[in-house]
Amino acid sequence: MSVISTFNQFAAAFEAAVTDNNWSQLSPFLGENVSYINIGGPDSKVTGRDAVINFLKNDVENTDKRFDSRTLIALTPPLVNGSQLSRKWRCIYTLKNTPDLVTEGEARYLINNDLIEKIEEEATTDTIQKINEWMQQYAERLQK
Repeated sequence: MSVISTFNQFAAAFEAAVTDNNWSQLSPFLGENVSYINIGGPDSKVTGRDAVINFLKNDVENTDKRFDSRTLIALTPPLVNGSQLSRKWRCIYTLKNTPDLVTEGEARYLINNDLIEKIEEEATTDTIQKINEWMQQYAERLQK
């Protein structure tokens, strides 16, 4: 399998897990010692397949699913350089009677032997400010 194929299958499995809550479907794409790094985020690094899957699940439960909807848009096609892949993204969160929360950033993956060994997510500086401002004004309206 190619780097792009592994990424595409992982991305599809992630979106399916968001919908059906079957997070085990991510396991075949993640190395045993995979690390997830949230650059600039509150949880800076998680290591190990089960820990990363649990982090992603909790992140979706505590953020994405508290909004009415979430739309993920690829701003750039995946860029592959050897075993590394990167893609810029935009995510739009909607919640009734509030302005949309629009976030942007870049995701970077290290993929070897058809397994993801490292995931880095980095939101733009502007996005971090937008999140903080939105949360200060509207966080109490989020679904529990």
